[in-house]
Amino acid sequence: METITIEKMTYGIDALGHLNGKVVFVPYGAPRDKAEVDILEQKTDYARASLTRIVEPSPHRQLSPCPNFPECGGCHWLHLFPEVQRQEKEAYLNFLVKPFAPRKVYPIEGLADTRYRNKMELKVQCREDGTVVLGNYKYRTHDVVSLKGCIVQCAPNMAMYEAFRAFLEADPERKIAKNTLEIMVRTLPPQQQALITLREAPDEAALEAFRNFFNDNASLGRLEIVAQNTSYLTLMREQEPFTFMKRQWTVSPRAFFQNNLEGSEAILYTLLTVHEAVPQKGKLLDLYCGVGIQTLLLENRFEETVGVECNDDSYQDALRNQKIKGSNRTRFVCRKAEAIFGTPFTKGVIAALHVNPPRTGLSQRVLRGMSGIKPKKITYLSCNPMTFRRDAQAITRMGYRLEQVHAFDLFPGTYHLEILGTFVR
Repeated sequence: METITIEKMTYGIDALGHLNGKVVFVPYGAPRDKAEVDILEQKTDYARASLTRIVEPSPHRQLSPCPNFPECGGCHWLHLFPEVQRQEKEAYLNFLVKPFAPRKVYPIEGLADTRYRNKMELKVQCREDGTVVLGNYKYRTHDVVSLKGCIVQCAPNMAMYEAFRAFLEADPERKIAKNTLEIMVRTLPPQQQALITLREAPDEAALEAFRNFFNDNASLGRLEIVAQNTSYLTLMREQEPFTFMKRQWTVSPRAFFQNNLEGSEAILYTLLTVHEAVPQKGKLLDLYCGVGIQTLLLENRFEETVGVECNDDSYQDALRNQKIKGSNRTRFVCRKAEAIFGTPFTKGVIAALHVNPPRTGLSQRVLRGMSGIKPKKITYLSCNPMTFRRDAQAITRMGYRLEQVHAFDLFPGTYHLEILGTFVR
């Protein structure tokens, strides 16, 4: 057993301290905690430890407002006051972008810290006593922890959580529960969707049970049952369209969409500001465009816009959203971002390039393609500061300067941070 003082948070679940000149990573520590830790792993230049006892608690530490923390793996920093979470994220962000000397790093925009998640993904576990548990995996385990009482999921999602829990427990033999791998619920008011992923193909009795569940829960506009990449049942009822930023949009269950509506709106309004309202000569190329919301919002600022998306569900939604808007200035293309370069879509004057890649960031093929088209401006929306820093190094080597950085606390209670970087040639 060792005693250390926690110094700061890292980008992750760990806090950081030092012991005998070596960095020690401690999950669920708080800056200025004096704590007893148990060293679990020793490396050459760092160690990993578990927190066994807080000798002197930090003034930054709060009692968790959620009954499931820290056992539930969904949130990581609920032991810190919300303003401290943002301060730690800002400190990390400034450290991250300092080598690029951006002209302006804006303060992190604080957002609602409860009921902000519109998407819920539940693991299902049947315990030996017959109890059905719906929730997240406990940290570094495959034990499912209940989400009952969750403070970050929106209220309609939690109501559906209770409905699914009662449904699965109503079967005395737990056949459906044992066969259920995951339940996804997404609420984009006034619409609600559920996607049930099973381990094995359902029998007719299970399908009938799901039909009855759909009939009993009028808030659901869509219920789909899949197993091993095959859809076995899709039930739909008419609902009012999802309205966002004063327009109607289509977002399918498998399509990508931000889990925080308020945060997504903040990002998009910022993006509209970055790409000034005066129409620019040339085209906008939008890679990883999802359902095309930002593409269609930005299209009036350019002579032409091209949205590129490889997920077919998102691509089909983008086409539907284009039809709803009545737009003919945008062309959506269903292919990988790497495959767009060297095609007619990347010819001519590229006024701007917007990228919103997955957590893995931009591939080397995409970066090579970007260096060949030489857009005047690049906006990079990232959900992973580590890959953003790596890719920013590559972009600056192409002859760009990181002009400004906006950051958004889309997931309070977690270490996650959304970054919007603007590069100019």
